[in-house]
Amino acid sequence: MNKFCLACAAIFFAAISAGCSRSEEPAEPTNALLAYVPADTPYLAANLEPLPETVVDAYLSRMQPALDEMQTQLTAARARLETAQGGAGGPAHDDPATRLALAVLSQLDGNLSRAGLSGLGLDITAHKVVYGVGVFPVLRTGLSDPDTLRTTIRTILADAAIEGVEQSHQGNTFWRVIDSDYHDSPLGLYLAVLENHFAIGVLPPAFEAELLPGFLGLALPSDSTAATQLAELNGAQGYTSFGSGMLDLHRLADQFLDPQTVTARTMAAFGAYDPASITAECVSEIRGIIDNAPRMTAGTTEFSSTAIAYQYRLESPASLAGQLAGLVARLPAADAASTRMLELSFGMRIGALRDFLREKAMAIVDDPFVCEHLQNINSSAESSLDQLDQPMPPFVNNFRGLRISLSEVMPDAGFSTADARGQMALHVEQPEMFVGMAQMFLPDLSALNLKPGSDPVQIPEGLLPLPGVLAFATMTSDAIGLSLGAGEEASLQDFLTQKPGPAGMFLSASYDTAAYLEYRARMDASAPGDDPAADDGENERSDAVYAIGQAAQEAYRAMADRGHTTLKFGPDGLVIDARVTFKP
Repeated sequence: MNKFCLACAAIFFAAISAGCSRSEEPAEPTNALLAYVPADTPYLAANLEPLPETVVDAYLSRMQPALDEMQTQLTAARARLETAQGGAGGPAHDDPATRLALAVLSQLDGNLSRAGLSGLGLDITAHKVVYGVGVFPVLRTGLSDPDTLRTTIRTILADAAIEGVEQSHQGNTFWRVIDSDYHDSPLGLYLAVLENHFAIGVLPPAFEAELLPGFLGLALPSDSTAATQLAELNGAQGYTSFGSGMLDLHRLADQFLDPQTVTARTMAAFGAYDPASITAECVSEIRGIIDNAPRMTAGTTEFSSTAIAYQYRLESPASLAGQLAGLVARLPAADAASTRMLELSFGMRIGALRDFLREKAMAIVDDPFVCEHLQNINSSAESSLDQLDQPMPPFVNNFRGLRISLSEVMPDAGFSTADARGQMALHVEQPEMFVGMAQMFLPDLSALNLKPGSDPVQIPEGLLPLPGVLAFATMTSDAIGLSLGAGEEASLQDFLTQKPGPAGMFLSASYDTAAYLEYRARMDASAPGDDPAADDGENERSDAVYAIGQAAQEAYRAMADRGHTTLKFGPDGLVIDARVTFKP
């Protein structure tokens, strides 16, 4: 895909996602746009119900300062782009993507509000669906006013001086946008304002005659099961009806392996590769690899005015999922209700992980892939096996996990470790052995007399590579604890002896989102390096995106509360849960 089409898709998708209006019609029980989805699509995402109006209103109210600041940045970005565009021989003088960005900014300028965005014909509360025609993406979204959006698109294309003449096919109008410098481009941006929704797709013009009837809704698939699939997925995984989706990796691979698919024919037509050259052995072996993770799913599990939660799943066969779960060291999990700046817990039995990887590498070495396209996997397995056969230090082999709980980190200029306050736990099979090994290198550690269950003892400053830190250490039967900062030692034993988290959970984190973003902002400001926005006019479009992004991040920091993320191996594969809360 050339950069021009990518820019078009990104800008229009961003504009659609930002649009918002209040519908006077009652909410439809299901998403009628799912009827356009072919049964063999490799990926699918949609909302079965429109977004709740009260929730949308709550987020718009919080985001208004962000929209106001973004409006300021949009005005400035538009002025910069106009200056660059108007200068003879300027860096953006003949760049169609910059012209398109300028035209979009011109439409958004003054319209970053509920009424303004609705006036462009957009509706964030409407039904939406994203799916693949082969691997090529198509987005469909409901509208507030089709005629208004049609006018908006015409204005943008005209202002950008982009070759995108409005065309007609069997009475339906559409736009095909292709970079005029690349008439033989394998992909184009297709736009169509239909009777009750807007369709946008990145499709191969070489097969336009074949794809247009489906894109324009003139020939609906007779066997579409998209609505049923999503309803069943939501019921099985507990996803809400406000957004969920799936990626079928077998179907995705088949788009490249089967020479008759539109994906393979497009790639063959432009010399990317010859699908007919893929042997039956390659097809079988590639499908065998995908069998280990055949499908990914995702969905919102909570969508309210104060929190958004979502889940990702990478499905695996029960046998493999059981092996992965067996690698986890069950440690206390980060507390979702914590008030600390950061809690992090990672538990993995490194010795068992090494044995697992060695087993998988040995299986490939003993029975290597025949497919010529997979020979690099054979080579990687051989080199990995050599490395995995090397003896591991006792500490690494006995490692079970690491936990961190920080109450404060102040990354100001001249940052020192004295600004950090918190606790850390190193979980190992035999803590006494680890302490004994450390004493071999630092004999003075023996004076601390660390024993399981003992009260925390202060570590002399001379033993620490961190000047100015008040540190204490203690030990349990399976962990060594360290506290930094005055008062943190009082709860160190309780920190070490917390109850284990759920089975299979190997990573969890709870964090103050605003504090984390503030930390990142200060670190970025003090770090040496180039400023993405300071390129002396070389890329005005990047300057605009950077400035708007910075404004949005600042506004998000003002509204964000806490985040909580967990990763675990369940009976059917990897499960990632994330939840973000917002200030009232």
